[in-house]
Amino acid sequence: MTTLDLDDARRRYEKAIAPEDFERLPFYTALLHRLRDDRTALELLASVRVEQRNPMLVLAILHWLALRGHPVLGPLYDDVRRGVPVDADEAARVVLVVLREDTALVSRELGRSTQTNEPGRSALLQAVIADLARGRARVNLVEVGCSAGINLHLDRFAVSADPSTDPLTLTCQDVTGPLERTLPTIARRVGIDPRPLQLSDQDDQLWLKACLWPEDRHRLERLDAIIEAWPAWSPIEVLRGTARERLADALQQTSDDFTIIVNTWVLFYLSPEERAWFLTAAHDAARAGNVATVSIESPLVDIAGIASDQRAHEAGASRIVVAREFADPELWGWCHPHGRWIEKSTA
Repeated sequence: MTTLDLDDARRRYEKAIAPEDFERLPFYTALLHRLRDDRTALELLASVRVEQRNPMLVLAILHWLALRGHPVLGPLYDDVRRGVPVDADEAARVVLVVLREDTALVSRELGRSTQTNEPGRSALLQAVIADLARGRARVNLVEVGCSAGINLHLDRFAVSADPSTDPLTLTCQDVTGPLERTLPTIARRVGIDPRPLQLSDQDDQLWLKACLWPEDRHRLERLDAIIEAWPAWSPIEVLRGTARERLADALQQTSDDFTIIVNTWVLFYLSPEERAWFLTAAHDAARAGNVATVSIESPLVDIAGIASDQRAHEAGASRIVVAREFADPELWGWCHPHGRWIEKSTA
């Protein structure tokens, strides 16, 4: 019988969202604290395959059940999504009661994968890609872990330092001063994913919504706007499979122009062996020329030659690591995991 690591599960619940988000996400903060202290919730998370052992999976399943009309969760989450004032701790207590009374509601869905496909990261990618592609008229994009492929359309989003009523305008603070986001023409957009989603599929739409935070109404409105606008956007090609299985195919298809390989919060879900293989392959491609890479990942993801503690004072920040053409990987900067701010390294 496999022994479940409940201490590891507890740490994961504890670190699931950045401290800077506690105040604006009182319901999810309270819910994560209750899940962290509940044995049933700990056992559920500890039982998930290690590549998906993320509290966001449990949160997404609960939200998905609510969206599908669960008699208790449905009305509660609907109030949260609409901004109706709720007692966050009491709401979290109710969710935990539902979880305890029918654990199978969640346990039978634990084979799913979190698929946020967070468009806010396009604001980050615009800044980094504009830097890497400086002076080039055309580039190709290859995204590893593309989900529904939304961030392959990073050039479809405007970016503002101030909140906008336009759902397709991303809000991102440039901590170190205004960053250039003028992009070259994107010639080809290729994604790689073992379980890609389709924005035209209603079930996939529902799961994408479930993976969003119900308190973050702007993100939900933005996904609705993307689903509506998607049919008019440029076509993408998605290669079904893992990076190891399809990266060579993707690079072969894009070899006619300078290609940038991107990944955002994907390596965290790979096994150490898969992660090491991908980083070696991507960085070797950059060293060989006509390729650059961008990794926006947790600092818990080890990348050879890159220190992981340079932003220890900003708990929850994600690290931006690039490999320029003919060069080794370097730290480009830091950011909020969903693109709320970006800071370019001055080193």
